Amino acid sequence: MITRQAVAKFVEDHHLADAVICLHSSFKSFGKVEGGPQTIVDGFLQSGCTLLVPTFFYHSGTFPVGHSYEQNGIDYEKVVTMPAQSFEDRPDQIDRSMGVIPRTILERQPALREKNPHDSFGAIGPLAEFLLHDHDVLSVYSAYKNIYRNNLPAFVVLAGVGLTSCTPVHFAEEVAGRCLFRRWAVYRGETVEVEVGSCSDGFDHLNAAVTDVETLDYLGESPVRIYAFNAFVDAVASAIRTDPSITQCSVPGCERCRDMTAGGRRAQTRGWHDARG
Repeated sequence: MITRQAVAKFVEDHHLADAVICLHSSFKSFGKVEGGPQTIVDGFLQSGCTLLVPTFFYHSGTFPVGHSYEQNGIDYEKVVTMPAQSFEDRPDQIDRSMGVIPRTILERQPALREKNPHDSFGAIGPLAEFLLHDHDVLSVYSAYKNIYRNNLPAFVVLAGVGLTSCTPVHFAEEVAGRCLFRRWAVYRGETVEVEVGSCSDGFDHLNAAVTDVETLDYLGESPVRIYAFNAFVDAVASAIRTDPSITQCSVPGCERCRDMTAGGRRAQTRGWHDARG
């Protein structure tokens, strides 16, 4: 049975206290947890951590007539427009694939959430406001940029999930020089343009690239993989520059993989860290 004290001890044992934790998790992977998902959250917060989690909501997406970009990871002739739900920033507006822990974070005070109708991030803890203060729907990974740019003490923590669930890989694509895709979503009744990541189904091909910066342990029954954030991003970006096809998924003709492997929307020639600061 995992207790809050057990989580706090895990944090202490792996020198994660007071750091930003970019957490991606399967709550079921932990086994029995006393008090439910709140216990996992409380154990990190008790240790001074700031939790940063994806809180994406895919049901707000739409495609306005006449809006398109080249090499944007989509065949516009095949687009089927479904009725979009307006994003109103309610805690229940989060895709089920995000998992129960991100939703638990959204439902408690003083958690913060970006006003992004498609790919938002939620945060709770001492550095939450700093991470999210300059978020922009056309710079979807601004929280990661704030970590990377300022070399904050931060870790990517994967609990019971693999790299296909790891959104910092998308940021590493941008650091490597790829240009992220654009989509459209409805926010409080208005259609807005947003930046989104690529297909992640092939990201497990990057496992060998991050082995040297990985620590593996167990919390309860869950295998937990830990990476220092900047070292992880740099290792992934280097692997992508060396072999752009490494992120390719197994689906023949995947438009997102095809276009991102080619450099993404109107491909850049320089990496994010070179071009933007």
